[in-house]
Amino acid sequence: MKKTAGVRIFVQDILRKISKPYGEDIILNVFRKIEKDRDLKRCYTLLVHELGKYAVNTWIGKYTKELTGMKSLTRTPAPHGPIITSYTKLGD
Repeated sequence: MKKTAGVRIFVQDILRKISKPYGEDIILNVFRKIEKDRDLKRCYTLLVHELGKYAVNTWIGKYTKELTGMKSLTRTPAPHGPIITSYTKLGD
């Protein structure tokens, strides 16, 4: 099993909590869910302790893209937040 399988499952669980259709800011919305939900934040923190923040954030973005079936559009700065500083907008 991949070392990042836990991140993939984590992203799947978060995407189930977000209404479809997903917009271009879906990666940002995933991180916002993490920031606002105590249980998600705890799980995120455990993943960061295991894999490192850079790896977890990178894989959250990659798995969000993969699981939504969307394509990368452009990299953009994230609004002020404790977890990310930038993200990739996604589209069809």
